[in-house]
Amino acid sequence: MRMTHQRFGREFWALWMATALSNLGDGLFKFALPLLAAKLTHSPALVASVSLALTLPWLLFALPVGVIVDRLDRKRIMVVVNLVRTAAVGVLAFAQQLDWLSVFVLGFLAFLVGTCETVSDTSSGALVPSVVNRDQLEQANARIYSVETIMNKFIGGPLGGYLLAIGLLLPALGSAVSFLAAAVALLLMRGHFSVERKQSASIWRDVSEGVRFLWTNQLLRTLAIMVAIMASCWSAFFSILVLYAVAPGPLGLQEYQYGLLLTSLAAGSVAGSLLVSPLQRLFGRGALLGLDIIGTFAMLFVPGVWANVWLVGAAMFLAGMGGTTWVVAVNSIRQRVVPNELLGRVYGAYRLISWGTLPIGAFLAGIVAELAGLHVVFLGGAILNLFLVFPLISVLREEKRQTEQSGRSVSSPNLVP
Repeated sequence: MRMTHQRFGREFWALWMATALSNLGDGLFKFALPLLAAKLTHSPALVASVSLALTLPWLLFALPVGVIVDRLDRKRIMVVVNLVRTAAVGVLAFAQQLDWLSVFVLGFLAFLVGTCETVSDTSSGALVPSVVNRDQLEQANARIYSVETIMNKFIGGPLGGYLLAIGLLLPALGSAVSFLAAAVALLLMRGHFSVERKQSASIWRDVSEGVRFLWTNQLLRTLAIMVAIMASCWSAFFSILVLYAVAPGPLGLQEYQYGLLLTSLAAGSVAGSLLVSPLQRLFGRGALLGLDIIGTFAMLFVPGVWANVWLVGAAMFLAGMGGTTWVVAVNSIRQRVVPNELLGRVYGAYRLISWGTLPIGAFLAGIVAELAGLHVVFLGGAILNLFLVFPLISVLREEKRQTEQSGRSVSSPNLVP
């Protein structure tokens, strides 16, 4: 089903509300996760392993999840996974209360919640074009991503810090309630959201169609590889940030102050969602992509050189802004270019390449930090991001070539091959 009027309708706002609630739950869970791990062990490798467990499902399940999203009703999928997340976080609260929590249990629950996130995000990304008009995609994606950021980091992080200060049980309980409320909000969406297409008997054939579409599209392929490098560095950064920021780490923050530090990233993301349209009009999409590279470099480089909370916060703000402009722009390209019946599979293939490096980044960060120190991880990631200038040049050349051929910008749905 597709909206025919210009204003966002009930289905979009129900999806928006579910996104807000589920990301509040995500924010509470992801904030508490490394802090709980740090309370259980002081080993950087073990703390990072919990983040690895949370992100590993993108590497393991991105492709089959894409097939599921293109075969089943996307709204119902999201309802089910939010209920599963409710149960998983409830088990975490139960384990905390009975003092059964260990790094192993924490890692298992993180893996389960991460698997649900893989399914939910893929379904949500495929749902957006079904509830808004084609010419509303940038605006819709900006609103979806901004509320994701606000609830996940701007509210979820600080709220998680305050709740954790009151009691270890509260962030988990708050997360469970948020996931349950998200499932209820999705039920407000009317109609069915499964794709009308001829079903293939072979799951492998379905998978290969999505992979082939992505890999033969030069622009999407290049962007996916660039994200893979940046995502591994972001994962490395956040998997050990708690050890760097919270006392006795170099920044010497208290837990609630750590939550406030994370809001600098969220504030940058909100600023990016508000500025993405005027920035694109003024400077073009290439500048938006370049902003993400600059922001990621700054976020990694600054803590590698200066243990100053204000400088680190400013760098995270810039990274948040760049990350948002990138996501909104690239999501809009993908939703325009990819046929609706392929969206789930192409999204899964894209995330396999781009986010499949998240567990690798967390794993390497833990090992390198254990052997050489936290600063080496930060500076190594900053240097790695400098090399992204070369594929960015390739993307800009491709954009220019397409513009010359069609006389339109790359935002046109017919422009990207």
